[in-house]
Amino acid sequence: MIYSLIKYLLKVTIYSYFRRVTILGKEHIPAKGPVIFVANHPSALMDPLVVITGIKRRINPIAAAEFFGGEFKTWVLKNKFHMIPVYRPDRSKDPSKTSNTDMFTHCHQLLLNQGALLIFPEGTSETDKGVRDLKTGAARIALEAERLSKDNLKVQIIPIGLNYSNSHQFRSDLFVKVGPPISTITMDPETDNKVHDLTDSIKKGLIDTLLHTGSKELNKLTNSIENFYQNYLEESLEIKEGDAVRHFEIQKKVIEATAHSLVNEKDKSIKILDRIQTYLDRIKSEGIYLSDAFKKLTFAEIAELLVGFPVYLIGCVLNLLPFILVKKIFRSIHVKEAFRGSLAMMIGLMIFLFWYVSLVILSTLITKISIIGILIFTMGYLSGLYAISWSKSVLVFSQKINVYRIKKLNRKGYDEIRTEQKLLLEELNEFRAIFDLRNN
Repeated sequence: MIYSLIKYLLKVTIYSYFRRVTILGKEHIPAKGPVIFVANHPSALMDPLVVITGIKRRINPIAAAEFFGGEFKTWVLKNKFHMIPVYRPDRSKDPSKTSNTDMFTHCHQLLLNQGALLIFPEGTSETDKGVRDLKTGAARIALEAERLSKDNLKVQIIPIGLNYSNSHQFRSDLFVKVGPPISTITMDPETDNKVHDLTDSIKKGLIDTLLHTGSKELNKLTNSIENFYQNYLEESLEIKEGDAVRHFEIQKKVIEATAHSLVNEKDKSIKILDRIQTYLDRIKSEGIYLSDAFKKLTFAEIAELLVGFPVYLIGCVLNLLPFILVKKIFRSIHVKEAFRGSLAMMIGLMIFLFWYVSLVILSTLITKISIIGILIFTMGYLSGLYAISWSKSVLVFSQKINVYRIKKLNRKGYDEIRTEQKLLLEELNEFRAIFDLRNN
């Protein structure tokens, strides 16, 4: 019951922390039977929480032993969260505790009993796009469980791609893609190294579920193109703002097309990419950060800001204090980048949960009407989310006003920016047409 309650609270927290959570491929998740879920690991504690709350089955995550701590914490993590500690010799403070024999035995028995594991085969958490080199643990566990069952177990390995727009930013987007199962029974029985081959299959499965660039250079280049071209491209294809699946597909195409151009037309591609970066640097120096800033300001946008202002105020009144407290505590703690998003989310969960419980209790005691507390909780939660959305609309509004100011005060500079923008779009559209033609 404790596990189910905490899982529910964490799910609410995740869906509050992210603006939009989309999970594609749930049909690949087996309702029963032995399964190993494998996922990329860009955001420390956030990653297992996303997987656990997004899947109905009880999952047993494998986690680094150094995070378990004292006896009580270890008991809670093992018995209430069903976590399995794995020792990493290079990270262990106690040289005597480097054997993972018990961990492997536990995992084998769990699979033999039709259970589910969660493994992050990259081993460590780093805020990178795509997949890094994988450890062989997932493959070894699956193959050994099959051997113990005399090849009757049929373990399925399910790749899960965690694609964060920015896991460290509140109200960013999360797209989770679940890939088709990788089965141990498809491995060639005559192969010399089943573990290596299965690990390669796992990596290929994960790459299909992720925005994988394969190198820091390509990652940097595709980021520049996305910052400049993504919105224009999606508008030309009439992709709706909330269509996370199509958005992911387009991002994959951008990576593929950039890699193709660098191989086949490297000099021309590098020149255009340099021009894009110069353009982005210039508009940033003018205080313009959003491509939407160049769109015309509409009456509907102004009306929405005016009509929504009272709701924004309610959201601020009911949420500003805990919001400031979360930011203050978060800024006072220095952690590795990969832990920033999960730390912010957990601090927010504790503070906002305490805040709203206190509001509900206090309002109920004062008014003697229990439903008042429920109404305040509901109003506070919904108006708080709206206040964030309204603030972002104000940002877009201010950006458009800034563009209008530049146009009036520095017409020559404005015309240069717009001309370069138009030329870059034309050249990128030419690349796109050539790439589409070759692929068709």
